[in-house]
Amino acid sequence: MSSIAFHDPVYGGVCFTEPLLVDLYNSRAVQRLADIHQGGITAFIKPERSTTRLHHSRGVAALLQRLGAGVVEQAAGLVHDVAHTAFSHVVDFVYPNRDHDYHEVHRDEVILSSDLPDILANHGLDWRKVTEAGNYPLLEQPLPQLCADRLDYFLRDGIMDVGTFSQRDGAALLEHLVVHQGQIAVDSLDAAQWLGEHFIQLDDACWCSVQEVGWYAVMAKALRVALAREIITETDFGGTDRAVMDTLGRAHDAEIDHWLQWLRRDVDFARVEGESAGAYDLVALPKVRAIDPPVLLNGSTTPLSELDPPFAARRHRYITGKEGSWKLRILA
Repeated sequence: MSSIAFHDPVYGGVCFTEPLLVDLYNSRAVQRLADIHQGGITAFIKPERSTTRLHHSRGVAALLQRLGAGVVEQAAGLVHDVAHTAFSHVVDFVYPNRDHDYHEVHRDEVILSSDLPDILANHGLDWRKVTEAGNYPLLEQPLPQLCADRLDYFLRDGIMDVGTFSQRDGAALLEHLVVHQGQIAVDSLDAAQWLGEHFIQLDDACWCSVQEVGWYAVMAKALRVALAREIITETDFGGTDRAVMDTLGRAHDAEIDHWLQWLRRDVDFARVEGESAGAYDLVALPKVRAIDPPVLLNGSTTPLSELDPPFAARRHRYITGKEGSWKLRILA
């Protein structure tokens, strides 16, 4: 196959013609991502949350291509998620960590056991460099900065999975994304304000919503029971969502089934604090995401928070209201 062409709901027509990108796209490591849902366990409860890690990874490469990144950085974008486990970030609730970086911690061992090192070596590239996303400033930046990874999952989830905004809105934002001194910025104050506000809205409605965090915590409970009883092992997380879910179902374990019963649309959760904090079913440590877009004006960039004090205050309130450990009560 000499090229890879597809229609993307965020970027329109996309074509990868570089042999490096074609070979990586066809690798077993990248194709496995077609069976890993970006929304983790939520995809089993809400089928409309159908975006996979493959959709996202090729979208990141497409955005990097659009921004004028080199082929190697596009390749880094294409493979940046290959270490993700089954159910994506659910594993960060099984093994709680504030940064939600289990897949990053275990990246090297996953990649070494894959076909990526040989493919990259055939193109004269060191797999250690290409698979370290931090080596590529357009691909990866720490919060609250902009990067292709963060922008793609925002646009993809906002348009396709949650419906927070329209394809036209997403296309309008893309027209205002620019590269300045090696980093992504927004060339319009209005566009930056739209992006900053909608990113918070999407985090609140989706990635850090009480219901989604609750479902992740419930699934983590089931998985911890399965691990303790050796129904699964940690290596099973290197498989696919469906394979692990089927293993849990075949176990017919009463405690696992007790937790899986709460993975339904009509189940919600409540954060309990203060005097009611003793009555809870789950403890979770979510990751709060809120960006502060750099705005390019008159040849230099300034964080949106410095140009828009009300946004800065809203962003601060949002983060402080959500950060830290949550105690949750199941509502059915």
